[in-house]
Amino acid sequence: MLPFVAEGPRRHSSFRLRLLLATTSLVLALGAAEAYLHIMKPLGTEFALDATNGQLPPGLFRDDDELKVTLAPETTVDAHSSGHAVEVRTNALGLRGAALGPKAAGELRVLAIGDSFTLGMQVEEAATFSAILSSRLTAQLHRQVSVLNAGVPGYGTDQARLWMNRLVSRTQADAVLLTLYTGNDLRDNARWSERQARPRAPSPGQPGPPQRGAVWRELANYSRIAAYLQLMSNLDALAKDFRIQEYRDEILPFANSAHLSGLLPATTAALTRFNEACRAQGVPCIIAIAPPAYVVHPERVQRTFEAFGLDPQTAQLDAPGKRIRSAVPPGIPVVDLTAALRGESDLDPYMIWDPHWSTSGHRIAADAMAPLLKSQLEALP
Repeated sequence: MLPFVAEGPRRHSSFRLRLLLATTSLVLALGAAEAYLHIMKPLGTEFALDATNGQLPPGLFRDDDELKVTLAPETTVDAHSSGHAVEVRTNALGLRGAALGPKAAGELRVLAIGDSFTLGMQVEEAATFSAILSSRLTAQLHRQVSVLNAGVPGYGTDQARLWMNRLVSRTQADAVLLTLYTGNDLRDNARWSERQARPRAPSPGQPGPPQRGAVWRELANYSRIAAYLQLMSNLDALAKDFRIQEYRDEILPFANSAHLSGLLPATTAALTRFNEACRAQGVPCIIAIAPPAYVVHPERVQRTFEAFGLDPQTAQLDAPGKRIRSAVPPGIPVVDLTAALRGESDLDPYMIWDPHWSTSGHRIAADAMAPLLKSQLEALP
């Protein structure tokens, strides 16, 4: 008779081994997926994650009766972008940067106005195109040139003009540089009077966006798997989340000629008022036209359009920029940044999870702006 052998320990050991193998396989698979997503080229729709994960520090803003909102003066906050914090400081005038002292002898000052592309809170202060232009033009003109960063998120052309009117005399600006973003300025120019004081607030009567868990939002800043899962959730919420709907609104001028034509009159009128303000202030003005990422990277168009329910065959990527340029009053020099950004698209000029420029994008923009700005400043006494 064979001796009795207990099966319990063997079964437990076998189960633990299978569980270990399964867990190890799962971890390896997730690790491989995470690594692949890190090296994978952007699909094009990643910017939609910014609607729920982008954080605009409340301490950075101050309500304003005329402009809806300005940057709060003399404050320093951390703006979180793509998993890292960027310090944003403002001076007594509410401009990004150090305190503005008395104008030095021979110094030239350029007031850079516009929206979040001008502010550039996704990158460090020294990496913004304003800071790069300051250093570059100072070296080229052999005199101090200070390009003052007066960007405010959400500003359209009229808001930027009104902000300029307040600042030209206070900063003793010698010239003004307006950056016009074709991704949303057409819409903002048509609707800015309806906007709420703070960016990303729903319109009156509009339901608030679906709430996302803080843990998932934080995890998506570090894990590509979590980020893409949340991105899919964002796009699925298109019908319910006004922030995702706004991205679709921004794409429409690039997909529909009639929609573009309907928005242009407001921008044309705003540009006319901007020209009149430049003359009244007695300063030369320059306009830089900045396109969204899918215009610079046409390979992203199909996925981007389809994700927002639009037909990529209707894409007219260069039409908004061309129509805006034709609306600029004679006498205002214009630089369209599209060609420069396309020419160096391999340097990833846009952030992946945020629709704004990376450090490379700001450098490319500064390279393209510098010659025109230099020629304008050379003509000044």
